[in-house]
Amino acid sequence: MFFSGIFSGEPRYIRRARACLQEARMAMLEHSMAAEHYHASAAMYAERARRLEEEIAHWEARKKGAVLMDPLQDAGKYIAPNRIESVPAAAAAGAAPTVGIVRAA
Repeated sequence: MFFSGIFSGEPRYIRRARACLQEARMAMLEHSMAAEHYHASAAMYAERARRLEEEIAHWEARKKGAVLMDPLQDAGKYIAPNRIESVPAAAAAGAAPTVGIVRAA
């Protein structure tokens, strides 16, 4: 069985080409995974830049005397993983506070 792999009749360059093909397929998979990661990072930073621009514009408008709605009023409506979460109705009504887990952003 061992000798059938060595003396299979395939030329050495074909065996080398098969190894290179497998290497190329693995590199393609790794690069496509990296591309997905960088695409997600780019989208995250684009969202962050948009929020920061909005915050700066709000600050500049208040500095110039314009009255705008406070962006923190609607903070409870923003839903994202490990970010701002809305306050439960029981806690907002003044019920006894419940013990929970605090997550860092």
